[in-house]
Amino acid sequence: MSKKIIAIALAAFFIIDIVAAAVLFIDIQIFAFPETTIRIDVIEINSDEIIIHHTLQLYNPNSFEMILKDFHIVATTPAGEEVANLTVEGGSIPGQSNRSYAADDHIVMKGNLSGLLSSTVTGVVGINLFGIIKKTIPLEVTVLTSLKEALKKIALPSITVHAEFGTITRHAVNLTTTIDVSNPNPFGMVVEKVLLEITNETGTSVGNFSITGAEIPAESTVILKGAGSVRIEALNAKKLLISLHAEAGAKVAGINKSLPFSSEIELTIPNLNDFIPADKSLELSLDIDLSRARGGLKGNMTLEVINPTKIPFIASDLRVLYYRVKHDQNYFVAEGSFGSGELVPESTTYFYGEMLLPFSKLLFQGGGILPDEVFAQLRTNITLPGVTLYIPVAIGSYIDLHLLRPSQSP
Repeated sequence: MSKKIIAIALAAFFIIDIVAAAVLFIDIQIFAFPETTIRIDVIEINSDEIIIHHTLQLYNPNSFEMILKDFHIVATTPAGEEVANLTVEGGSIPGQSNRSYAADDHIVMKGNLSGLLSSTVTGVVGINLFGIIKKTIPLEVTVLTSLKEALKKIALPSITVHAEFGTITRHAVNLTTTIDVSNPNPFGMVVEKVLLEITNETGTSVGNFSITGAEIPAESTVILKGAGSVRIEALNAKKLLISLHAEAGAKVAGINKSLPFSSEIELTIPNLNDFIPADKSLELSLDIDLSRARGGLKGNMTLEVINPTKIPFIASDLRVLYYRVKHDQNYFVAEGSFGSGELVPESTTYFYGEMLLPFSKLLFQGGGILPDEVFAQLRTNITLPGVTLYIPVAIGSYIDLHLLRPSQSP
């Protein structure tokens, strides 16, 4: 009886093996390879590393469950250097179903990563029959990723330009600038080739100068300071514009990235009075030496001007107007001219001129013969060489006409 049972058991096992072999053979013929999609995104680039996000999607087109195991993703440079290596959790996928796997990895900056990264997915897929993997197939998918596309997302720095006029020289006006540069990126940048061009409302250049660049740390702001000058004629403009041109550079993942950027601001043209120090005033002194001459009084005029500033002012159209004063009324008599000239900085300048006070106007106007007094008024326009802006100046003094008065006995 026992021999009969053993024979029946052996026959059953034999039949099971035949059936299993047949099923496995059929399965081998109908087993479909999983549909695999891999997506790689650069989610962050900073000064030290690149963070890459891998998304692996598999679809099991079979009617039976599929087993996944030993999945790895390895990223290499064109030179074959491995820069990323991560393991993806395996598992199973029911028949005709999808499953997604995601993982992040950090690529440390080393070498040149400007080429295509090769991300290769390897693993094993198989089927589970009676709780045992009866069939496995190696899986390998390679995807090329370019970091250059990610680097196109580098944000330009934001800039704010401030400018102030400074001292005036004989041919130019000094200009100081302060530039705030903010780097919004998570990695450091370099700002270089900073050029400032100053133009008037017609687009004519009136000055330019460059500023030394600087490194801008990640998500930080630095202040660049520069000094230059504009031609003195710039003060004639109705409007002045500063155009800033520069390049923002970054070295990320072995790639030298350079981006041009620019900005423009309008300058407020200063009033000429703004350049005169409050504690340093121009001092003018007029002296007239009168003597009798044919038909009137001849006057030798001397104008003394003390310029305590460093500004080479120009006194243009220097003239003295003389008035007969009678009963608090002024009557024009004559005009004397000094011409024009420079008021030498931090020095004293003298001007000389002559004039004639004709008796025909000096006497009798306004009633009476002799005037009560003679009023002399100095007028001029204070400006700068080549500048049409000016400060009108007028000062007056009274002249003692002792030459016309009778001599008094001692």
